[in-house]
Amino acid sequence: MKKLRILSTCTALLLVMGVTFAQQSQNQNQGQGSSNVNDPVKAQTQMQVHDQTQTQVQNQTQTMIQDQVMNQTQTRTQAKDQTRLNEKDQLRSQKQVQMKNEVKEQTQLKEQNREQFRSSLTEEQVGILGDQEMTRSQKKKAFMGSLTDEQRNLLRENNTLRQQQKNEFRNSTGTGDQNKQMMQNRGANRDGSTGGKGNGQH
Repeated sequence: MKKLRILSTCTALLLVMGVTFAQQSQNQNQGQGSSNVNDPVKAQTQMQVHDQTQTQVQNQTQTMIQDQVMNQTQTRTQAKDQTRLNEKDQLRSQKQVQMKNEVKEQTQLKEQNREQFRSSLTEEQVGILGDQEMTRSQKKKAFMGSLTDEQRNLLRENNTLRQQQKNEFRNSTGTGDQNKQMMQNRGANRDGSTGGKGNGQH
């Protein structure tokens, strides 16, 4: 009886072990089949991720290159603009210096002409200017009638210089300070001349 029980127990254990082994084999086969099915999907997903990453890198690189080119272009444009501004400022400064020198020369020439004109006045002409019984228009007519050719040339030259300075002032593109200085110079010249109107310098 004991041998039969032991035999029956061994047989049952063998059956259980066989069933367990069979189930494990089946599960392993199913797992391999599922793995074989998922491998292409996983590979495709990895390729898509790789392609997307590569595309992003290429886009970023292209964007960086475009930004660099744009910055270089802006830098060159700014440099050219600054160069043009510097050239304009330089030309303006040269023109202002030239104009200032011309005004100075003309002013000096006018002063020389005035002094020469005053020195050339005769006693008769001085008497006409100092006559209190004559009106201004009478003084002017008498005085202009007494002028010599040399005196007339001096007056004509000064009038020409005055007109040139007036035109240059109107056409001047200089700053407000320079125009103001020119006006002050002209005013100082008028104030410095004595008897200007009486001498026909008006």
